[in-house]
Amino acid sequence: MFDAESLVPRDKHDITALSAIESAGYPAIAPILDDLLAWTADGNWPIARPLARFLVTLGTPIVDPLLRVLRGKDSSQKYFCFQLIVEKLSVEVLRALENDLQRLVDRPSKTDQLEGVDELAREALQRLHS
Repeated sequence: MFDAESLVPRDKHDITALSAIESAGYPAIAPILDDLLAWTADGNWPIARPLARFLVTLGTPIVDPLLRVLRGKDSSQKYFCFQLIVEKLSVEVLRALENDLQRLVDRPSKTDQLEGVDELAREALQRLHS
């Protein structure tokens, strides 16, 4: 029996996990999408950028995990979520985030403002409406 949990990177340097994740693909990795997204929380981690590039390719299945990040309290993770994933999403997938993007523009928390999350959300909305 396949254990998706075994695919979750063990640490921020676990680049070798990426090939197994890509090979398994979606929907096999569906149960661990939140765990995988957590490894993109800091764009300075070696695993973050290549994993983010893969997550962008998933399209619609990444929406719910992204919404959980955008609705969360970790402004730094939101910042990297925008930098590594949201800005690279297709307009069709981005459209599913529109209400939360608007909320981040209209009612950002203090820490979201300090991290520039509100500005990144504004840029994403502009891309959506251009």
